[in-house]
Amino acid sequence: MMKQSEIYRGSIISLHRVGRTNAQIAMQLHISKPTVSRWLQRHKDTGKLTDKPRTNRPPCTTSEQDQQIRSAVERNPLLTSSLRIIEHQNLRCTQQTVHNRFYAMNLHGRKPARRHHLTEANREKRLEYALKFCEKAASFWENVVFLEEKTFYSTDRKATKVWRKNGTRYDAQHVVSDGRSGRIGAALFGGVHASGVGELTDIGPGHITGVKYVKLLEEVFLPSVRLLYLYPSQFFLLQDNSPIHNAEVVKNWFKAHPEINVLPHPPGYPDLNPIEHVWAAMEKTSQ
Repeated sequence: MMKQSEIYRGSIISLHRVGRTNAQIAMQLHISKPTVSRWLQRHKDTGKLTDKPRTNRPPCTTSEQDQQIRSAVERNPLLTSSLRIIEHQNLRCTQQTVHNRFYAMNLHGRKPARRHHLTEANREKRLEYALKFCEKAASFWENVVFLEEKTFYSTDRKATKVWRKNGTRYDAQHVVSDGRSGRIGAALFGGVHASGVGELTDIGPGHITGVKYVKLLEEVFLPSVRLLYLYPSQFFLLQDNSPIHNAEVVKNWFKAHPEINVLPHPPGYPDLNPIEHVWAAMEKTSQ
C-alpha cells in the first residue's frame, strides 16, 4: 500500500509538470481534486511525497490506574469484567484499552478448566492410587475394560472467561467448579477396551439402581466383552466408586463372575477412568 501511494503521488507531480490541470489529474488517477492539491502543495513546501510523522496518542490511563487494573484481575481472574473496571475506576477508555492492559501484563482470556471439588483426603487417595498403578505394563492395561454410565445434561450456563498467564490453566484460582442445570437429556451406558468400543445403550427413564445396573452388566456389558474382547478367562474391570456400583446386588453379581476382577477406584474425580475422554468428545460434538 505504501509503494502504491508513492506511485500515485509521483504521478500527480509528473502530470502537473506536463501541464495537466488538477481536475484532469484527478480524473485520470481516479482521486479527488483536494488530494491532488494537497500533494502538489506538500511537494512544493518540502520537496517530499511522504506522510508527516505521526505523534502517538497519550495513554488514557495513568500508571496508578494501570496498577489498579492489575490488582483487580489478580484478585479475581474469573469474574473480572473490563466494563466493571471502567465503571469502578471511572476510566475514560474503552474495554479494548483494558484488555490491552491485560495483554501487556502477559494475561490472556481463556476458557477456564472445570473440575469437581476435591477434599484433602480425596487428594491423598488419588496419589496413593496413582503410585499403585503408574508402573503397570501396557499388557496389563490391554486386559482392562473401562466401564461407566453417563448422563448428558442440557445447560444454560453462560460462557466464562478467565484472564491468566500461559501455563497456569489448572491453578486453583483459574478453575471453576462444574455444575449442572438439572435438565436431563440422555443417560447412556458403555465401555471401552484397547481393542475397541463396546455397545452404547440408552439406560432409559428414571434413576439408575443397583438392579438396573446388574441388568446392564448382564445384557450389554458381557455380550460386548464376548464380541470385542474374545472373553478371556480373566480380565479386569475399572468403574468409578459410585454407590450404585457398590450396591449389594452388584457385589453379588461380580461374585458370580469370578473371571472379572474389579479394580479399586478412589472416591472423587471420575477422570481417572479413560472412558471420560470418550464422553467428553461426545459432549463436544453435540454442542
